[in-house]
Amino acid sequence: MNYIRENQRDYAKLWIHPFYALVRTNPPNWYNLLLLSAMIDVYLDWFEKMTNENEDFYLKIWLYDPDFISSQIVVSYKDCINFYDHTFDKHTITKAFPFHKYESLKDKLTLFEWETHIDANKYWEEDLKEHIKLGLSTENEISEIINNSYKTEKIKLNYGYDVLYKVNVGDVWVGTLKR
Repeated sequence: MNYIRENQRDYAKLWIHPFYALVRTNPPNWYNLLLLSAMIDVYLDWFEKMTNENEDFYLKIWLYDPDFISSQIVVSYKDCINFYDHTFDKHTITKAFPFHKYESLKDKLTLFEWETHIDANKYWEEDLKEHIKLGLSTENEISEIINNSYKTEKIKLNYGYDVLYKVNVGDVWVGTLKR
């Protein structure tokens, strides 16, 4: 709590080797269930501690699918309460939470409201051009990224404008404890 009070936000990720490494891989489902159960326990502990602060707070589980190993718990409050508000784009279609993947945890998972967002890989146009120049990517690979992007944004940066391409690579289920 001292860290959260000082920084007004914190997170807990699943940095578990060998799954969370340079090349990320998902653990087997039985292990995901253990991790998710522990994440819920941490969430509930944090919820109790944040409630005792007598301040509004943002506390969520971000459950990635299919990239489970990227899942995490995030918390913020005070000046940083809105820090995570625009982390993900919302899905335009309504999806049902995949309880079937976590059947043994269904009782714990139904304590939460789950909202689906887009897990996006983000690519800057200038970086993509540089990748072609350096031979890291082909023009066809770059065209595929651009053609598969669900959203393109022109963004003003300190050096001028750049274009950001977002490619949907899965879902992020944002879970909030029901009150």
